[in-house]
Amino acid sequence: MAAGSARTPEAAPVAARVSQAVVVCLDENPLRVVGGITLFERLLRQLSELDSIASIVVLAPAAIPMPPPSSRIRKPVTYRNVSPGGLWTALREVRTDLDEHFIVVAANFLVDQRLLAWLIAQPNDAMLLADDRNAGPAARLGRSALESPDPGAAGVGMVAAGALPSYWEAMHGEVPLHLHRVASDAEADAGWRILLDHIQRRAQELPSRYFDQFFENLIVRRLAGTRITANQVTIFTTIVGFAVAAFFYTGWLRVGAMLGIVVEVLDGVDGKLARITRTTSRAGEYEHILDFFYENSWYLAVGLYLSRAGFPHALAAALLMILFDLTDTLVYAAVDVRWGRSLDNLSPFLTRFRLIAGRRNIYGWMFLFGFFLAVPAQVFYIATAWAGVTAAVHTAWMLREGLARQRLAGSSA
Repeated sequence: MAAGSARTPEAAPVAARVSQAVVVCLDENPLRVVGGITLFERLLRQLSELDSIASIVVLAPAAIPMPPPSSRIRKPVTYRNVSPGGLWTALREVRTDLDEHFIVVAANFLVDQRLLAWLIAQPNDAMLLADDRNAGPAARLGRSALESPDPGAAGVGMVAAGALPSYWEAMHGEVPLHLHRVASDAEADAGWRILLDHIQRRAQELPSRYFDQFFENLIVRRLAGTRITANQVTIFTTIVGFAVAAFFYTGWLRVGAMLGIVVEVLDGVDGKLARITRTTSRAGEYEHILDFFYENSWYLAVGLYLSRAGFPHALAAALLMILFDLTDTLVYAAVDVRWGRSLDNLSPFLTRFRLIAGRRNIYGWMFLFGFFLAVPAQVFYIATAWAGVTAAVHTAWMLREGLARQRLAGSSA
């Protein structure tokens, strides 16, 4: 089979069940730390996250002391000694102990999780090639293929990893697939850059794209590998978020606005830290609920302060802003549930609109400039109006999309 000719999972027939993963460690490179954890530990965590994988086998020469799996690895892991040599040679040595179908990965590579899922879904033997096409560090194989002296003789399909579709709904855009060898300090540094790009959501506001990202990545690089967890960052960010509301309520508008920018940056750190160290948790999935409450406490606090300061419509504006924010949140949730897509990805217009759409990061910068220019009420009213425009645009687009899909379904019935 020619490189790139394997079918995508959507087009393929049901694959034979793959429930075993084999990790091959032929040198000490898998113990190199990239992104806060070793390559070996990262791969074990990735494989543990795959529902279909029931067990993991680690192959390594006896001369290489491989560490035991951490407490985060929920699947059984067994170790087998093999002779020094290539990946295929190591597999052939232990082929009688392997399952009928399995996936195998060289542990000195950073491997995109989507590639592991793709391998599991393949109905036939397939080997993924790295960008240099000189190695096949990941494959889905049947045990019978190991009777042959090499992958070519076994008829294993060769597929370039970079040729597979790279759109990723969870990240709201195109995210390059990576299958990156790490055997030197330079390759490890390149691996850091790959991982930081890999965990960056594509749909962003202007502040997130041109200001926050630099500081988020800087902090993540400092925290990854320390004992500070993503959940701890979330808790700290939430505390600071409510402190911003306290500053706004007591009239310290400029201090609150500056601290709000700090919250803006920290809010992106916890998710990135969890994704880069493979420590995502169920608690982290509900972080957006905390965001909703402390963000709206800002608007209410500003409205209450301005109302006390003699601006009669400020409290009404605050309540409207909360209503608009809630409406927008519900629209995003409805689109996600109904069509399985982010609202920002429904059209090129909505993707571009996201850059300036009314959200906390946009309001934070509006407040910063407005409060320092001593026009707090005026900028607050403008922010409220922009929140209304944003909610109206998103709601109208959702209704229009729903009607269009309904007409299409009716015409094809």
